Amino acid sequence: MGCARGLPEVSTGDAAAYLDAHQAERPWLAAARDRSPEVQRLFAALDQGRGHAHIRHEGWVTEEMSRRRVAYLEDPAQLDPAKRAAGIDGLLSGGQRHKCGSIATRITDPDAFAVAIARGAEHPDVRAALDAEFRERRIPGPVVLPLTDLLGPSGHRYCTGWQLEAVEGSVKTAQERRDAAADAKVRPVATFEGGTVSFAFGPNRERSAYEIVTMYVNPPDGG
Repeated sequence: MGCARGLPEVSTGDAAAYLDAHQAERPWLAAARDRSPEVQRLFAALDQGRGHAHIRHEGWVTEEMSRRRVAYLEDPAQLDPAKRAAGIDGLLSGGQRHKCGSIATRITDPDAFAVAIARGAEHPDVRAALDAEFRERRIPGPVVLPLTDLLGPSGHRYCTGWQLEAVEGSVKTAQERRDAAADAKVRPVATFEGGTVSFAFGPNRERSAYEIVTMYVNPPDGG
């Protein structure tokens, strides 16, 4: 497993040094510190790119953090406890409010997470998005792949998540009320067996190319 397509090239030695240098202030890197050199390379490359999959959708995010993200809009990427409790986004500047859909999911094992990223980046549909002619204002649409294609028939065992409980029979209504009040009832996702993995893209202006900005798993009913 090398660095995934569309990510910065990082050597094995540089990856280990990067993790050592930055894991104190970037705790999501610690998950990869004792893993194989290939996994370390991928985490270091992700962290030097512009994506946030390893920050919000990987196993360093605890079950409680994942639950509170979808229930109270608390961003795991926000490392200031007071700002996290206030719903301030940890990756955007200017004190912007954090946004979340009706579900928050994660891949609990760093090896499985790295495999999903690496295999997904080589899928023809993802490659087509990453290799598309660069137009900053015309970002390729997301690509959704079967979870089994990336992690095999047992891949769902590495996935967990929380989702909003419907209000008046509507998840949309539940999300609207949650967004207004930053409070909602949630329940754990029952299973990811038969689920999918979504890849979303964004522009890298320095390279005049597209890159994966996030990757996350979906239950079979889409949440």
